[in-house]
Amino acid sequence: MSGYRNYSEYTSRISGLIGIPYSSMTTNEKTFIQGYFDSAVRTIWNTNNWMDITPYGEARFAGNLGYYPNDLTKTAYWTATNVTPTQGSTLVYANPADGRYTSTKIAETIDNAQHGIAQAYTFGYSQGYQFSGYFKPNGRNYIYLYANDGVSTYYSYFNLQTGQIGTSGNLSANAQISQQPNGYWLCTICFTSASTAGVGTYGFKLSTDGSTLSYAGSTSLGCYNWGDILLPTSYANSNQFTIGWEQLGEDKIDTVYQVWKDNPTSAGNPRQQGYELTVNGIQIVGPVGYTQGVIYSNLPAWYSLSQFPVYLWYRRVNPTFIADDYSDSTDYAVDDQVLFTDSKNVSNFYKCTQATTAGQSPTTAPGSWSELLIPEFLFLFSVFRGFADWLRMDGQMEKAAAMDQKADSYADAESDKQERQMGWLPPMKVQTHVTSQARVR
Repeated sequence: MSGYRNYSEYTSRISGLIGIPYSSMTTNEKTFIQGYFDSAVRTIWNTNNWMDITPYGEARFAGNLGYYPNDLTKTAYWTATNVTPTQGSTLVYANPADGRYTSTKIAETIDNAQHGIAQAYTFGYSQGYQFSGYFKPNGRNYIYLYANDGVSTYYSYFNLQTGQIGTSGNLSANAQISQQPNGYWLCTICFTSASTAGVGTYGFKLSTDGSTLSYAGSTSLGCYNWGDILLPTSYANSNQFTIGWEQLGEDKIDTVYQVWKDNPTSAGNPRQQGYELTVNGIQIVGPVGYTQGVIYSNLPAWYSLSQFPVYLWYRRVNPTFIADDYSDSTDYAVDDQVLFTDSKNVSNFYKCTQATTAGQSPTTAPGSWSELLIPEFLFLFSVFRGFADWLRMDGQMEKAAAMDQKADSYADAESDKQERQMGWLPPMKVQTHVTSQARVR
């Protein structure tokens, strides 16, 4: 259940079965092979709740007014001032909710100035807002959480070592701080925007002592941050508390199986979260005990400081392995996909992660591209299902049926490994007195 394979490994295996080297195939034959691969991956992707492609208990936020709350490296949305944000893939980046390595490390620069990061937002007139973030100290024990609506600044200092709240200003309610897993603190401010509010920002700055913002920084000092969420507390549109099928910085959702208020992988009995499916995504609704089935027009009391995020069990949208060949004369935008053949005549799929200009290929600008991979346990099914399609195209129906059977045997073996050998048997979706899901009496 671990490891990944790429397209060049697939073409190597299937060309061996066909008896024609991939490099010797015609353009049409290569197009057929590409289509067979895409079809095979789509088929097996949707046949089971595979662990690698159906995240269980992934933390998501509903109602956020901003973008990329879990990735402050996105410079198109977050503006870093004398800090360097980075994301990694080690335990130190584990977030406080589901433990995925999605936290952002904020390191100071050596500049003698303020050190922080912020996102622009246009605030409504005389509206209530709540801004929260999860912080863990990394040499700096104080943060300054703030929002500016173009008229006033709403703020509070927080001590990440002791969990104490420092000086606050212009807030509509007391600032709050609560301890979270993995050494984090959830810091929150609430405020009402000015009657002439407009374009402003929200974010945080580092502090040396809970009052000083401007100082000479150190590249070894800073904090870890995750889940910077700006919520409306006095109004919401009809889609406000919807977890979209597609959210910036998160995997696209194909099918949702369950939503919880608590992490289902932790000890105890997780509470189920009421939801309805809409064309826009997963609409959070009230469970028993709270206006059952109502789509909220403002911030519900239970969806507050200690209650978000919610946790999902869902299936990711499967990748599409169909793309044109890479062209040196083309400028590519984020999310554009290509089939790139390198100097060794090896072809693989890549997705553009940062806009490129002509000639910036996966070889010359690797930081701008991400190779598309599939989990290894889907690989052999895809090889033999693709070979079966090739045989069908060639009119060899009996051989094709035999290869279909062989492909299915690999899928069954992987399913058996997951369900019987590894014991991956998620709880059934039931309605009982110990759940918070709506029931019909």
